[in-house]
Amino acid sequence: MDQVEEIKSKVDMVELVQEYVPLKRAGRNFKGLCPFHGEKTPSFMVNPELQIFKCFGCNLGGDAYTFLQKIEGMEFGEALQHLADRVGVKLVSYRPTQGEQMKEKLVGINALTGQVYHWLLTEQKTGKEALEYLKQRGLSDEVIKKFNIGFAPDNWDFLFKFLVGKKKYTLDDLTRAGLAVKNYDRFRNRIMFPLTNGRGQIVGYAGRVLPAASAEATASQGGKYVNTPETEIYHKSELLYGLDITRAEIKNAGWAVVVEGEIDAIASWQAGVRNVVAIKGSALTEKQVELLRRICDTIVLALDTDIAGDAAARRGISIADSVGLMVKVINSKSEILNPKHFKDPGDWAVEDPDGWKKAVREAIPVYDFYLQSAVERYGLEVAGKKKIGQELLPVWANISDEIVKAHYIKLLAKTLGVEEEDVRAQMGKVLRAKGQGLSEPSTQHLAPSTRREILEEYVIELALKGGKTGELPEMKTDFWGRVAEELVKNGDPRKLPEELREKTQILLLKEGEFEEKGWATALRELEEIEVREEIKGLSNEGDENQLRGLIKRLSELTKDK
Repeated sequence: MDQVEEIKSKVDMVELVQEYVPLKRAGRNFKGLCPFHGEKTPSFMVNPELQIFKCFGCNLGGDAYTFLQKIEGMEFGEALQHLADRVGVKLVSYRPTQGEQMKEKLVGINALTGQVYHWLLTEQKTGKEALEYLKQRGLSDEVIKKFNIGFAPDNWDFLFKFLVGKKKYTLDDLTRAGLAVKNYDRFRNRIMFPLTNGRGQIVGYAGRVLPAASAEATASQGGKYVNTPETEIYHKSELLYGLDITRAEIKNAGWAVVVEGEIDAIASWQAGVRNVVAIKGSALTEKQVELLRRICDTIVLALDTDIAGDAAARRGISIADSVGLMVKVINSKSEILNPKHFKDPGDWAVEDPDGWKKAVREAIPVYDFYLQSAVERYGLEVAGKKKIGQELLPVWANISDEIVKAHYIKLLAKTLGVEEEDVRAQMGKVLRAKGQGLSEPSTQHLAPSTRREILEEYVIELALKGGKTGELPEMKTDFWGRVAEELVKNGDPRKLPEELREKTQILLLKEGEFEEKGWATALRELEEIEVREEIKGLSNEGDENQLRGLIKRLSELTKDK
């Protein structure tokens, strides 16, 4: 057994997958919502015996390596190393590709940079002003250390001299890591927030200029905030700040608070609301929604933007709704919840932590918030009602759950003082104007086309589930005939030739357990097809005795139907 197979055999596939998505036992398999596409009815199966997974909704499947490659964006070598570390196997022969080596180097550069920046902030005179600013914002030494906050000095080539001059990296390495522009440091005179992937590896940085910096200096350095550009290891749309630290808190709570800035997330964590992450800007992306959907079922938005009036924010909310996430909003305009009128979640969490916790607890469903906001902005005169309808009906039309949609249609009608039928009629006009209609069903993964193929596949499935592979009859279709022949010789589906293995093993992931009655019925139906084909194949001058015998056998097979 080579090391790839050795490592795979030692991985607990169910345990691995459950770090990303909850699973429940379903017979000999485990079942859950697919982490790779939005679904509300579970179709994702994991088989602990074969150590494989399969989603019968999006058709993705594979082993532990495939799972990590798809869910974490790892290359094969990264997945191999990750799983080897997990099960305590020391790799001796694997050679990473050039791409893998480069990603590993970029992660190493970012990690070393993070150590230096944190050291400058917390232990050197250079970072004293930045440290004082963070303390003024109410951040403690504990959270500064926990989130590895750092400081980039006001120097054009500090990092360049350190990494190239002392650590022997190249300018190209720094440029590819997003830390250098031409031959100077990208980040200067900035508080540095390391941006990490799900495994806690630093893949980029967010830099905030010190408030004391002049407007000219800020402009020359790229504005108030500067982030790492897209690189081989950093993709802005796929990252949630703080998730590597707060994942367990979110998973345990079942919901996540989503804020805009790094300090907002850190302050919330310090205040005791630790199931928190931050995004860049006001809009959740599909990738970010996927990450959250795997570990919680509700998100609470606490964004600086006016969510109700921000198109990008609404698109992100629509994405979250479409995959079954409940979306709530902190009502910062409430005089009861926010009497001091905090606009920044970070300030709110620091100056009034109890109030922040209460506001989070009493967040309202996003569609209630949309309606409240629209009424406040437009009023309930005739012109205002028209504007409310124009703003909200497209949003209502995109609500994925029909029961929830019906509730808000009724609520909107009541608020506007009109009939539900009028709201539905106007919504229909909105949909027709957008040209929305039912999509055609996918034909990408069709079932077998003949009854024989269907039955042979089913008989193989039952034989695998019931330990009947030694009793398999002869199969006539090419693929299942070869499978049956191999299984009669050796009943272990893991030992099938590679070209037969995946499609056959997937049968064990299908729902349903073995029953003797079902096995007998399937064999009888398969024999019935065999007899009918033989009868059809006889020529007009065929043996009459043979024909009579076949007809008699067919009658016996079908008499109890």
